[in-house]
Amino acid sequence: MMMAQRRGPDLLEPPAVRLRERLLEQVESRERSGDAEGAAALRDIAESWWKEQEAWLAGVRDVLSAHHEINNALVGVRGNAQLVLKDPACRGPEARERLEVVLRESSRIQEATARIRDLKGVLGAPAPRSRAA
Repeated sequence: MMMAQRRGPDLLEPPAVRLRERLLEQVESRERSGDAEGAAALRDIAESWWKEQEAWLAGVRDVLSAHHEINNALVGVRGNAQLVLKDPACRGPEARERLEVVLRESSRIQEATARIRDLKGVLGAPAPRSRAA
């Protein structure tokens, strides 16, 4: 999953976008060469495929929206763990160690949800900013 690990504006567009462009270039090429029937058939196929692709991407975006829900829950987990760590009653090394594990692991989850958010952005949906991000 190399694409999901990349961050920032260097993320690639979905390959389907480039494929659609290439298909439409072929349609234009057929039209220029006088093959109107072949061009029309290819255009119909390309547009039908594109509609299916857009529907599939919309479904994927919906699934990837889970990152927002995960981050919202994570805010509560991290916040409560931090509050408990500040509590004088939790000065014992075992309690601190367990809470530090909670914070460390929640940071890993936060990083994973950021990658999901980035992937969602690559797929063409606006990525909502979470309070935990």
